[in-house]
Amino acid sequence: MQILVPIDGSGSSFDALRFGVEFARGFDADLAVVHFAAERTEATDDLFERARGEIRDGGLEADPELIETDVVTESGAARKVGERIVSLARERGYDHVVMGRATSGRLERFVVGSASEAVVEESDLPVTLIP
Repeated sequence: MQILVPIDGSGSSFDALRFGVEFARGFDADLAVVHFAAERTEATDDLFERARGEIRDGGLEADPELIETDVVTESGAARKVGERIVSLARERGYDHVVMGRATSGRLERFVVGSASEAVVEESDLPVTLIP
């Protein structure tokens, strides 16, 4: 089994990562972590270092993957990120997507919610949303 966990730096995405790590351990599955960014920055590197730490702390060995794309800067970016997640999952043969869904603030819910909703709507794969 191969599990894909998209992260965006929010608390809910790291809750999803921790869940994904436990899920992967429980099913002896492979775990991949992806983050979409317009460009690689120091903040992106910090995000991936934090993800590596969560994965190591959870007892897995996996290296998060950075996919550089401009979709995060366009109108409707969150939905496009969701569509890219689905496309990536299909292209690379992932069996399950685990991702966060923020529900606290309106803006955070709009941005993260739209991506997660796009994944649920567009994917024929099992998707686990973590609030």
